[in-house]
Amino acid sequence: MKKYLLLLIILFIPFIVTAKESSNISKSSSYYIGPAAVTDFKDNDYNTYKTIKSIRIDALNKIQHIYIIYEINTAKGVLKTESESIALGKDDYLHEYVKLSVPTDSITLLYDNDVTISEIRVYSEGETPSDVQIWGRDTTTDLMIFSTHSDDEVLFFGGIIPTYINQGKKVHVTYLTKHYDCKKPNQIRLHEVLDGLWTSGVRDYPTFGILPDEGSRITKKNKKGYNKIIKKVKGQVKADGLSDAQIINFYVRTIRQYKPKVILGHDVYGEYGHGQHIYNTYILKQAVKKARTKSYKTAGLATYKVPKFYIHLYGKKKKRTTIDLDVPLAKYGNKTAYQVTQEAFKKHVSQQKSKYPAWLNGVNNEYTQARQIQTSSPMYWGLFYTSVGKDKKKNNLFEHL
Repeated sequence: MKKYLLLLIILFIPFIVTAKESSNISKSSSYYIGPAAVTDFKDNDYNTYKTIKSIRIDALNKIQHIYIIYEINTAKGVLKTESESIALGKDDYLHEYVKLSVPTDSITLLYDNDVTISEIRVYSEGETPSDVQIWGRDTTTDLMIFSTHSDDEVLFFGGIIPTYINQGKKVHVTYLTKHYDCKKPNQIRLHEVLDGLWTSGVRDYPTFGILPDEGSRITKKNKKGYNKIIKKVKGQVKADGLSDAQIINFYVRTIRQYKPKVILGHDVYGEYGHGQHIYNTYILKQAVKKARTKSYKTAGLATYKVPKFYIHLYGKKKKRTTIDLDVPLAKYGNKTAYQVTQEAFKKHVSQQKSKYPAWLNGVNNEYTQARQIQTSSPMYWGLFYTSVGKDKKKNNLFEHL
């Protein structure tokens, strides 16, 4: 009798788990702007947008979860049902998740002003959907990465993020550039970067940049070229109505706000000579110093001395800290940090026809380990500044911390 009872329990467990999982019911739901039915918000395409002030969604099943994907900016508003009202846009997340206390078959989104939205996905009753991003904002962080563009954090800093999240560290990514309000706007990269960070394991909403994304490169790693490219990017910055001082202030405020234990910056020569990568670290060096300087004021934020500041590929090879990115990580189902990075980079769909997939994966996808990357390997880091002592073991960015 006990054997039969045990068998029934084993057979019943999968049914219980499946029954609790919510499902995407967007396709079977009806979306209305006024009396007109629309389908733009459920086509699963970041490239389609519509500007609205209100929308009603009716479902055949009860709705419990809502996932809103804005274009560039969020807006304040309210989600209303028969039994509750929930504020929208208060956290300024481009990917916003809302959970209803009481499931319902009809919801209405009302915004204070016009807002442009790509997707509004609705889910049935059950456990929180696994394919939505639920972002948060930490008040401090362990590791802060200063990435120039969307995707640099999974290329030149690739593998570092999952390596340290696996160790229980908090990671925050700050970007120099923005991919809109520039010569070749590509706001889809804002969504790709959130998808890539989420895949990497990041749950702290990133700090998006203020400098328009413009390209400028050098082909040789030499001092003359370095100075020339800095001058060129400074000209671009000025043309965009900004200054070094404004960008330094943006970085200092971010550092003082989050108080990172470790900061990472780009190769001083821009990995492959990209001017904005070079400029990013040029600015970051100054910001790290000013963040600890009492005479440099930022309203409401105290000075902060960063314990450790590493630069990609900085210094002589034998003195660099080497991070093994080919070790299986328990929090990622025993995938290596490199494998997680490969998956995260695939979320950057707009970049898949560039040269970067071959750099990361090999020309014929033959790479299986990070150590196979031929140039600008994300494994190697030089300690540019420390207030806690020089690395001895040179295999951990958090040595002495």
